[in-house]
Formats: sequence, structure tokens, C-alpha cells
Amino acid sequence: MRRIMLLAFLLNLAMPVFAQYANPNVQWSYSTKKIGTDQFDLIVTANIAKGYHLYSQFIGEGGPIPTSFTFEKTKGYKLVGKVKESGKREEAVEPLFDNMMLIWFEEQAVFTQRVKLTATEATVKGLVNFMTCNDQMCDPPSDQEFEFVLAGIPAADTVAALPTIDTVSVATETSGDLKSNDSTAAAITIPGTVEPIASNADNDEDVRKMSYWQTFLAGFGYGLIALLMPCVWPVIPLTISYFLKQHKNKRQGRMNAFLYGFSIILIFVILGILVSLFTNEQKLNELSTGWFFNLLFFALFFLFGLSFLGVFEIRVPSSWINKSESMSDKGGLIGIFFMAFSLVLVSFSCTLPFVANLISIVSQDGEFVKPLVGFTAFGLALGLPFGLFAWFPSGLKKLPKSGGWMNTIKVSFGFIELALSFIYLSKVDMAYHWDLLSRDIFLSIWIIIFIVLGFYLLGKIRLAHDGEASHIPVPRLLFALLSLAFALYMVPGLWGAPLKPLSGFLPNYSEFNLTEGVSHQPSGESQGPERASKKYEALFEAPLGLDLYFEYDEALAKAREVKKPLFIDFTGWGCVNCRKMEKSVWPDPEVLKRLKNDYVVVSLYVDDKYRLPESQQYYSKALDKQIVTLGDRNFDIQYSTYKIGAQPYYVLLDNEEKLLTQPRSYTADIPTYVQFLDEGVKAFKSRQSQISVR
Repeated sequence: MRRIMLLAFLLNLAMPVFAQYANPNVQWSYSTKKIGTDQFDLIVTANIAKGYHLYSQFIGEGGPIPTSFTFEKTKGYKLVGKVKESGKREEAVEPLFDNMMLIWFEEQAVFTQRVKLTATEATVKGLVNFMTCNDQMCDPPSDQEFEFVLAGIPAADTVAALPTIDTVSVATETSGDLKSNDSTAAAITIPGTVEPIASNADNDEDVRKMSYWQTFLAGFGYGLIALLMPCVWPVIPLTISYFLKQHKNKRQGRMNAFLYGFSIILIFVILGILVSLFTNEQKLNELSTGWFFNLLFFALFFLFGLSFLGVFEIRVPSSWINKSESMSDKGGLIGIFFMAFSLVLVSFSCTLPFVANLISIVSQDGEFVKPLVGFTAFGLALGLPFGLFAWFPSGLKKLPKSGGWMNTIKVSFGFIELALSFIYLSKVDMAYHWDLLSRDIFLSIWIIIFIVLGFYLLGKIRLAHDGEASHIPVPRLLFALLSLAFALYMVPGLWGAPLKPLSGFLPNYSEFNLTEGVSHQPSGESQGPERASKKYEALFEAPLGLDLYFEYDEALAKAREVKKPLFIDFTGWGCVNCRKMEKSVWPDPEVLKRLKNDYVVVSLYVDDKYRLPESQQYYSKALDKQIVTLGDRNFDIQYSTYKIGAQPYYVLLDNEEKLLTQPRSYTADIPTYVQFLDEGVKAFKSRQSQISVR
């Protein structure tokens, strides 16, 4: 029964990845009650599923997420008091939260907000943020939007409210340093027409002139590069474990391996065609950086880790395996396809930049065949090595028959899966500014996991399925030393050491950074004791002591003021390669000197979830969606102007918003990156001299 429930859970996990999450355990209804001629009670009712409870608004910090209401306060009404709550109320002291008194509702909760009209009509919009739990688990926090249309006689002595965001909640939404009421500011300016830059590089050829063969090579190349990404290799232990159990004989093992590789190719072909026809790069970006996707795979990797540690076993039902001996392996086909689909999903956040670039190549000329060719090649490059690897699992098949090594390998992979799961949790934590998993906490978890793994390999810790060993084999000892050495290597990171090999996974520095002590101030240019505050700087951190901007218009104005070129860094919280560039390439003295002295640098996070004031929200024709968050706006700037949605993406502009040189994406070659920066400065000075001559 437990295996059936687990299989159903995994199958249901895969389906909603492509949909917006909606909490099924609360049904919301809305009504109004008129109080006099100019006042109304707005009534929001939550009907809660049996066995679940909804937390009150009045829960202190450090506890569960309280229910909170956010109203978009516009002209026509004003709030009277705060939201009141009633219903089947329960209270209890919770030891897990330091004996905090928790308040929640069961079955039904009613929330009432009184408003007073200041005009004959008013529309009240807002959202409620809430979380539901039962005795075993909690649903992720959810948002429910609402809207009330009111009509009445306005009060004569009231003044229309200013257009700001008013949050009626015990918890504070943003840092006190953040100027979130800048609702009267002008909307973001999208850069103007970008003039193409002449280039002699072979890869600058117009993509619309690419032949089918060139499209195939481009897709195959992207697939090979995707194999090297950090989100692909963690699936290898699953592949080993799965096919090792499925190999009844050599012929069947080879057939399963072929079907596994073919399934990967087929999935990418279907995915590529659907993406090209029905969606765009923004949807892909939202999927790979959204909270639901990353929390889903945090849970999935954590689940795999527990399975490898022996808490439970993930396997297809035994009836499927029995039927496979007399039929054409029907159960095995489903299992193989599900493994292939898991690979596609798990690797999606790392392969997204290559998928997005491939989409831009195969879809510009409107041909239906080119997406098929490009994504067939991409899937072939990604699926063929996995198929071959599964075809020849001889290394594991030759391990001692006692099974001790097999269990050791499985448990070791379990520890690794647990460590990797926190990468996904870290991505969503940074994007939504939850501040749950700071750099030191993340490193502490990893250090503990790999220390425990080292002691396990040394035989100091035994789990339920481990047998007694009279001695430790040399390979096991070496891996134990490697695990302990890795844990020791991470310890200085708690005090700010850069840990460059891990830079793509780690959260940003939080409090102390050893690299920030050196000043690279240009000669003849002094910085005053006080620095003017920048927009959104409370949300982000500037690495390496760089004087970063986080809003395009503000950075452009500064570049024009100091007569320097503008360096645009399109980045993201969930972008692994962005973190690698910031921790491995930018700290190079030659690169850092140019970024500090020669450019005004602006970092635009395309996946940040900070909600913009209503006056700054707008509709994007390029993305065909309403721009609501800061990340939406930054992605609109990138995609509307440069027709590409992959990150990192670096753009150099002059003061007239014209390209200085061809933009670049990820490159670990420092001399190439320095040349890129130098070309931008050279082109900028050339244009400035031409302006002076005129």
C-alpha cells in the first residue's frame, strides 16, 4: 500500500509543474454588507477542508505563516480599522515553536474589513496570503485575489486616498529600508531601438539563414553542453539504481537502455514543438524559477535521499515486473519513460538557457520543421550518453555479491541527494526574500551532511540495512577522506571565503565578505562619506564591493551624469551560471578593475518576486502579460529589447542606449571577458570623441 501511495504521489508531482498552484483545501467566497449610506463590510469567507486548519492573522514572528490581507488602496474609499476574524477558533501552545501560542481556524473562518466610500463608486482589490496544514504536512503559502465593486453616497468630510499599497497584517512585507511607496514614479523605460553591431565572428551569421544541418549541429551542441550542467549529473545515481534492478538478462538490459535514451529524445522533441508553438521564454523562466517548481524538486530530491538511506524503497509495482517476463515489458516501459521524464524535469533549471537559446534559433523564421530538427538533436545529445551509460552498467554489476558495496553506494548517494535538495530550496528562498536559508545556514547543512557521510564510509555510523564489516576497503577509505576533506574545505565559507567551485550553488554573502576590504577606487575620483541610496538596494547585495544599481532608469541616468558606458547584468536568483560568473570571473583583478572604474553597473534580476506598486505595473505586448513584479519588468526589458531570455546576459550600452559591442552570455575564460569589456570602453570613447568633434 505504501508503494502504491508513493507511486501515485510521484506521478501527481510531475503533472502540475506546468500549471499555477492553487490550494485545494480552502474554498473562498465573498459578500458585502451595507452599513449606513457610505460604509460597507467586506466579508471574505474561507471554507476549510476536513482535517485541515487555517492560521490566524495574529501569529508572532518565528511561527507558521499567518493569514494576511493586502489591499490596493485607490481613490474612492478608505479602510476603517483592520481586518477582523471569526469562526471555529482553536488555540494551543506549540513546543516546536518555542512554546508559542498558535491560533488557527477549522471548518470555516470569516474575515471582515470595513471600508468608507469617498466617491459614489469604488472598486476594492487585493489579495489574501494564507497557509493550510493538517496533522502531517503543510501546503505551500498561497495567494487568493479578490475584488469588490461598491456603490453608495460618499462621506462629505473625507479626502480621497493616495495611490499606495496598504498591507493590513501583523507581519511586515518588506524591509524597513526599502522605499516601497514610490508609487508616483514613472513607469520603467524600455530601451529604444538597438542598432546591430558589425562583427566578423563566424557565429554572428543571421540565424534565419541557418540550414537544417546547422540547426541540427546547434541543437546537438547545446545538448552536449547541457550534459555538463550541475542539474544533470545528480540523476545518474537514479539511472544506476533503476537499470541495475531491471536487468534480468543482457538482452533485456540493452533494450531498456535503448528505450530510456529514446524516451529522452522523444520528450525533448515534444517539448520543443509545444514550447515553440504555444509559449515563450518568459513562461520557461517562470517555470524554472517559480516557487512551486523549486519547492517541488526540493521535496523530490529529499524524497530520493530518504529512499536511498533506507527509509522506504521506490520501485514499480511487482505485478508490472512479473508481466514483463511474459509480455513486451509493459510495466518496464512505463517505469523507463517516467525515469526519462524525471531527467527532463530535474535538469530543466540548468538546461533552460540552452533551450531558450535554441528556441530563439529555430523559431525566428516561422518554420515548423526546424524546431523538430533542433530539439531532436538536443534530445539526442542529452539522451544518447544516458542510454549508453545505462546500457553498460558493468562496473556496478561486478561488485561483491554480498551486496555490502551496493548498499554503501546507495546510502552515499542518499546523502548527496539530501545535500542537492537544498539547492532548490535556496533558489526560491532568494527569489522571494524569505531569508530562511542564508549562506551560513546552507553551508552548515552541507558541512554536517558530508561529515556524517565521511563517518558513515569509515564505518563509524551504521544504518538499518548495513552489515558488520571486519575492515574498511581502500576505495571506501579514500571516499571517506574525500567527503571529510570537502566538508573541511567548506568551513572557511562560513566566514566569507568565496569557495569558487561552489559559487553557482551558494546563496549570496549575508554579513561578512573577506573580499570587500580592498578598494579599487579610480585615481582622482573620491567617494564622499555618504552614498546616496539606490532603488531596491534593500532587496539585493552588491558582490565584491561593487557600486551596483538595481533599476535600469536610475543606472542610465547615473551613466549619463558621469559619462561612462552602462554595463547591464541580466541575472537571476536561480541562475547557477550567474553565480559562477560573480564568484569566479568578476573577482579577477583585471575584470573587477574595469567594472569598478570604467562602467556604471546595473544588475537586473529577472526572477525576483518583489511586487511593484500598482502605478508601475503595465501590460507588455512582447510578453503578452501584465507586468506585476520587479522580475517581470526586468525580463521584459531583456526580451523586448534583445529578443533573448537566457541568463546570464551582459550588455554594454552608450549614453544613447546603443550597443557598444555584441552582448555576451556565460564565459569562464577571463581574457575573453576582459577583451569584451575593453571593446566596450574603446567603442564608447570613439563615439564620445565623434560627438565632441560635432
